[in-house]
Amino acid sequence: MEENYVDLPATEAIQALVEQNNLEELRQLLVNVHPADIADLMDQLPSDTAVTLFSLLDLDIASEVLDETGSLVRQELVEKVDDEHLADLLETLPMDDAAEFLEDLPDDVSDRLLDLMEPEEAEEVRELLAYEEETAGRLMTRDVVALRRHWTVAHTLEFLRSLEDPETLQYLYVVDRQDKLIGVVPLRVLVLSSPEHTIEEIMATDVVSVPVTADQEELAEMVARYDYFAIPVVDVYGRLLGVVTVDDVLDIFEEEVTEDIQRLGGSEPLDQPYFSATVWQIVGKRIGWLLLLFVASTLSGEVIRLFQHELDVIVALGFFITLITGTGGNAGSQTVATIIRAITLDEVRLSNLWQAWRREVSVGLILGLVMGLVGIARALLWHTGFGVALVVAFTLPVVVIWSTTVATVIPIVADRFKIDPTVISGPMIATIVDASGLMIYFSLAKTILGI
Repeated sequence: MEENYVDLPATEAIQALVEQNNLEELRQLLVNVHPADIADLMDQLPSDTAVTLFSLLDLDIASEVLDETGSLVRQELVEKVDDEHLADLLETLPMDDAAEFLEDLPDDVSDRLLDLMEPEEAEEVRELLAYEEETAGRLMTRDVVALRRHWTVAHTLEFLRSLEDPETLQYLYVVDRQDKLIGVVPLRVLVLSSPEHTIEEIMATDVVSVPVTADQEELAEMVARYDYFAIPVVDVYGRLLGVVTVDDVLDIFEEEVTEDIQRLGGSEPLDQPYFSATVWQIVGKRIGWLLLLFVASTLSGEVIRLFQHELDVIVALGFFITLITGTGGNAGSQTVATIIRAITLDEVRLSNLWQAWRREVSVGLILGLVMGLVGIARALLWHTGFGVALVVAFTLPVVVIWSTTVATVIPIVADRFKIDPTVISGPMIATIVDASGLMIYFSLAKTILGI
């Protein structure tokens, strides 16, 4: 494939060429377009046009495009492209990418494609799929360069030249006769070493590796911590099984961020591509939390009912209910987003909860005082009387401090007990703050106004 890629053609130009059946010009137009850009283009085109465009691609380019396309286009390709051609494309991909593609398909379709692949490649993919989801074993590639300690640099370089397009050469791993991982040689070190030196003389023995059962989130944290391009995967005996490369780690980060965003919105994350999930599956992921939040939201109504007398006496108190609850919820949302991010980066944990709480309360106090000044001005402009304005001015700082406290403590404690803090944060914290904020508001009003 050419490395000097050109700009992506406009979707209108592609559509026009397809409608004119000018497929040869379209084929030439796509020759020097990067596969990732072709995949993006296909995601924007009508499904039939995307399938037509895909059929024009060479095998190597088509396999990379298949790996990059979105879930909706993948679904169309699986339905409309010949199974034997899809199997050929999967054989061209790195086996970990082929396994990732197949794991999102129905079992009968996945088995059918595996049966059409070459036995050796199919067996490797089955071995990867046998590992649990979201583990290093599922993500690793078996295409790893293994060296012997007694080899010379000259012999190793000859060995590398004989390989057919290995997936990664940034690090070369050294194994003993039992395939146990004993060292690593960065390619840069190998190239700069004298030809007569042995691998044992130049290898580093403090190799960072992960067990094949390691969770993908733990794996991603290790790669980020050590800034590696790849990290070796070993079994319980320390034998080298494969490597996980940085491109797979980037996919992990995207997946984890997506899950966190969905949980912050009060929904269980989808465990499959969006367009592959049925409406009922999406409903199932959302209904539980929605019902729980619905029940929790009735607490606010109960608080208002409890203080109905105060509202009847001073109707103006009702003007500021949404102001109080909205300010508390917004302050809590800001805090919880900051705290969860700090937890993810391992900056905040239960041992420094006090420092985190004191810091957030200090911020909340300043923000609350500012909001209190704005609130008293708003109340006076609405001619609600100085007493109600004073209640609003006192309530806002207290509510902001309380909401920052809740939003700080709950995620940190949840993380300590191995509960994903995003699951119980966001809407849940906002609901708690709404009800408790109203309680604070009406209690202060009862005290200050003497009603």
